[in-house]
Amino acid sequence: MKRNLAIFDLDNTILNGDSDYSWINFLIEQGVVDKEEYEKKNQYFYDQYYKGKLDYDEWTEFSLTTVKGKKPEEIADLLSNFLSSVIEPMVNIYALRLLHEHNHNNDIMLLASATNSVIVKPIARRLGFKNIVSTEVEIIDGFYTGRVLGIPALGEGKLVKVKEWMSKNNINSFNDATFYSDSINDLPLMAEVNKAVAVNPDDLLREECDSRSWEVIDLP
Repeated sequence: MKRNLAIFDLDNTILNGDSDYSWINFLIEQGVVDKEEYEKKNQYFYDQYYKGKLDYDEWTEFSLTTVKGKKPEEIADLLSNFLSSVIEPMVNIYALRLLHEHNHNNDIMLLASATNSVIVKPIARRLGFKNIVSTEVEIIDGFYTGRVLGIPALGEGKLVKVKEWMSKNNINSFNDATFYSDSINDLPLMAEVNKAVAVNPDDLLREECDSRSWEVIDLP
């Protein structure tokens, strides 16, 4: 029996907010990173992303300084606290209903996020995703290097990485694929799938949806 593919973006789609941006704010609040050094930069990059103008190399270099030189087990408790205190309240219950519908239909579920894998993997587990595409973080000799492994999963990169994942999982086309996203940055992948659905889209994506007659869902 043929199964459909349901692809979900994470930030501002399933979550009411941005996990990357929230992670750095969380670390500032916990006193783990310096407020003066991180707060303005975090806001700057968030604004650039929203405008579809983010320099992703710059952003990842900045955001990965939060884990650089650490072992995954060293930040496990911090991530767990972040998940329960910050991410849990951000999960949009209306988006969870969409996930539930696709699960109920026995669709193949894929979470595809530009956010780094350190943050995405524990969130994916919480949401029940077994299949994940994210910006992979390099680990050498058990330590995070602060560098990206391969290409970032942003824009064209997300499309490339989703295609790689599909190829490994013997899915040969986007004919039975639906993709949910809020962001103009996801336009390359949205343009490829059979059904593109914009969830609470940013202004630029909303315009694109109007011109292409794509479905728009405004979740409460």
